[in-house]
Amino acid sequence: MLNRFLLQALSTAVLISAQGPPTSGGGCTTNSFNIPSWFITDFNDLTDYERKITFGVLNRATNYTARATCNLDRKGYNVCSLEPVSGQTAVGKDTIEVKALVEGTVAQVSVNQTWTCNDRGVPVEFTASGWVRTSLENIPEPGSSSTISPLLIQGTLHAPVSITPDRARGPQGHSNKGCQAASLQPVWNITHIYYTDRPADGNVESPSRTFNLLFTNEANDYEGGCVHGSLVGPVAETSLICAGSEFGNLGGSRYGISTTASFNPSNFNFTVRQTWFCDDENPAKPLQLTASATTILPLNCKTSPLSPGSPINETVCDRNPTLLLSGKLDNITTLPPYSLTEPVPRDNSCTITSILAPKWQFSAFEIVYTPEKEEWEAINFEIILATSTGFQYPIPVTVSRAATREGGWFECVIGADGANDQPLWPYACLVQFNPDTKELKLKADWQCRELDGDRPINFSGLTTTTVNSDFNNEIVVLIKIKDILEDLGIIYKPFTLNR
Repeated sequence: MLNRFLLQALSTAVLISAQGPPTSGGGCTTNSFNIPSWFITDFNDLTDYERKITFGVLNRATNYTARATCNLDRKGYNVCSLEPVSGQTAVGKDTIEVKALVEGTVAQVSVNQTWTCNDRGVPVEFTASGWVRTSLENIPEPGSSSTISPLLIQGTLHAPVSITPDRARGPQGHSNKGCQAASLQPVWNITHIYYTDRPADGNVESPSRTFNLLFTNEANDYEGGCVHGSLVGPVAETSLICAGSEFGNLGGSRYGISTTASFNPSNFNFTVRQTWFCDDENPAKPLQLTASATTILPLNCKTSPLSPGSPINETVCDRNPTLLLSGKLDNITTLPPYSLTEPVPRDNSCTITSILAPKWQFSAFEIVYTPEKEEWEAINFEIILATSTGFQYPIPVTVSRAATREGGWFECVIGADGANDQPLWPYACLVQFNPDTKELKLKADWQCRELDGDRPINFSGLTTTTVNSDFNNEIVVLIKIKDILEDLGIIYKPFTLNR
């Protein structure tokens, strides 16, 4: 139950603060993997005069911008002419095709584009396509000063891999019907208010006080809690620790709801300030809203001995009925179009690393000999795909001589993956090991699905490294030698992509 979870977690101060400003976008290559998409802007409907429509096209990964003019000469799709903005041109293999059709009051625009990114040292060619539909009834008349929000075409990447990047869930309640309207007159439901005041005694040099409450924002149904586990020292206004549904959910959105609050035990004054987000009225115009409220909490207090016969009296105050706390809106900011569900940029994710520079990190190497044999019996090590996307624990790999395969290869037994969301280790592999040269070869198959959970990408590759340890295979007892493989980031070369 969320309420119990929040109070238990917050009372121990095991807290995760709300996310700060959105992560900035990456370069051309990173953006091409994460947000292959286009904005359609400044849409003009000239069908009553010249049977054509015009609009702007912006590739969000490369910032390529052009003005499209689409003559509606025939039924179905019509190819549009493009005039790049500010002298931009598609060069080399870079191409773009924009088509449009109009059926009644509905227009549909499709884009297919190929472009090249050079920001990673090696040119990478991308091809993506997508389409969007809009009603012409929402288009301003030619010459009108009014404008419409940009349309978003979420692209499907066809090369170098086939993915449609997942959209983020966004901050809680951002698309709830009525979120924006309710936010103009913010209200919080306050429940489970609890305050204790224990004076100093012979064992405690200063008084001890505790405080907690739960709250729900009516605009987005966001639930959270605020606590202060030990208010000691002079009675004065004290900052509280607040968190909600984002607790334990890192990386879920570019934007996170944040709450700050304070409580003054001298007069029970409670103040809260919260920032949240709404895009239920128009995803192209998401809003960041900040509101605050303050009130004297109407608590019911009772003072009684700390324990039977104790000379120390403890005051306990609570309020079970819901308290409706009305606030005032302090600030409204319009955010970039569609940004609340924008994927969080993944600069060196599993997919990007596997395509551009696949590397493995080896650790905890272990070789097992037996006295009766002059050859190794088993090899153990740990492995992880080397990325910079945060902590990922290595996975154990075991190789037994009994699992021999053709050509001197031995099949791996791969340990449990721990149900990790971004597996950065092989799901199948073969190993060759030469104890004389200490050379280890690894053939591995691995899978990436962090960008598109519905369509994972399969990779396979071969790498060679050297065990950096001095072991003696003449010892007549069972031995285990542990060391770290040298050259922790050997590049997979060559590697092949299975599509």
